[in-house]
Amino acid sequence: MKKLLVIADDFTGALDTGIQFASYGARTEILTDIEINFKDYPFTEVFIVDTETRHLKSKKAYETVYLLTQNAVNAGIEYLYKKTDSGMRGNIAAELTAGLDASGSGFLAFLPAFPEMNRTVEGGVSYVDGVPIEKSVFGQDPFEPVTHSRIREMFENQKIVKEYSDPEKVEWVPGEKQIAIFDSVTDDDLKETAVYLQQRGLLKVAAGCAGCASVIAEMLNLSRHEIRLEKVMPPLLIVCGSMNEISKKQLAYAQSKGYTRITLSMRQQLEDGYLNSESGTSLLKEMIQICRTEGVCMIDTTSERQVIREYMKNEGVKLEKVRTEIAERLAEIMEELTAQGLELTVMVIGGDTLIHFVRKMKCRQISLLCELEKGVVYSRMKMQGKSIRVISKSGGFGDEALLVRLIEGMNARKSERRNENADTILPEDARQSIWG
Repeated sequence: MKKLLVIADDFTGALDTGIQFASYGARTEILTDIEINFKDYPFTEVFIVDTETRHLKSKKAYETVYLLTQNAVNAGIEYLYKKTDSGMRGNIAAELTAGLDASGSGFLAFLPAFPEMNRTVEGGVSYVDGVPIEKSVFGQDPFEPVTHSRIREMFENQKIVKEYSDPEKVEWVPGEKQIAIFDSVTDDDLKETAVYLQQRGLLKVAAGCAGCASVIAEMLNLSRHEIRLEKVMPPLLIVCGSMNEISKKQLAYAQSKGYTRITLSMRQQLEDGYLNSESGTSLLKEMIQICRTEGVCMIDTTSERQVIREYMKNEGVKLEKVRTEIAERLAEIMEELTAQGLELTVMVIGGDTLIHFVRKMKCRQISLLCELEKGVVYSRMKMQGKSIRVISKSGGFGDEALLVRLIEGMNARKSERRNENADTILPEDARQSIWG
């Protein structure tokens, strides 16, 4: 049985990559414990491990990925895939270098494009919607803006980094170390490169985002099994902790269509004990009422850079503390609302928010079900004795109308394609919408 370790640096990334393998039909496990004993999972083919290293110092990120990779190699895991952010955020250079060093391989294939989501690579330069990534919304991130469009410039040791527009021009001598960055402008480019590399045994240690992951599943010819699905039901609570402009536009568009949006003030999202105050209690009651009467409630946070900077200056707090506290507050709100007896479907936008929610709710099991849209993952999570329906997506995924389509799909109660067993769906049908 072929086994693959996928290392993700945040939780939404783990899920949107894991679903590529689960939808294919591979036995997939989502894990957050980096000290995993692989022998405890004899039937698992694909291990998805969230290291939460995106916001760590590069040295710590390197060490974490190195030790996890080393553990996998010692356990006989044949394939390694380092999942990277499609917006090129995080410790990409450090983590790819760690994977290469610990794997014992001299060659790492890096295919960072995601053409289906308008993330392309041409001439070694990363583009979003045709714009160099440092000039895109990812270059405007208030916390960690992307500062390089040419990918190799992210690496301190550029001597080991090579750029290829054509995989057939790969020049690599066994024994030397190389991180090979491949151009991809179309989905066909991505697949053709992966096919060529696999045929030559150069895909055992690879990296890229969720776009390449779907190709990897096919290239490795993993086994396929039937997938259990469930309907997605209202009411829908949408919680956005991402400050990415793409998600903000999605919320604004849904608001323009009449769906209620509550944007938390700096006090509401950061003041200690706010939810226990009279005002906080009233806010929670308002959210519950909206869910019950309207079926949809959207919650997000203040994201204006100037407002955040002024708060940090006045309160004397650092950027990391602000980011952490915002995610924690949103997790507290979700915990309170799910405790009210509502059979909610919770949609979480942003990896920081999702991991805080999962930790606060002491999640013990995650069952990946399907993609509702590309990069929008539907899961069932067991938390505090409850089974909670969770939809997740990265802040940078989707067009303006995405949320509206999901809401309208839910309200339309569309039927899903199933095989003869009402509880299962064939792998090739796994990406069909399952809005109930």
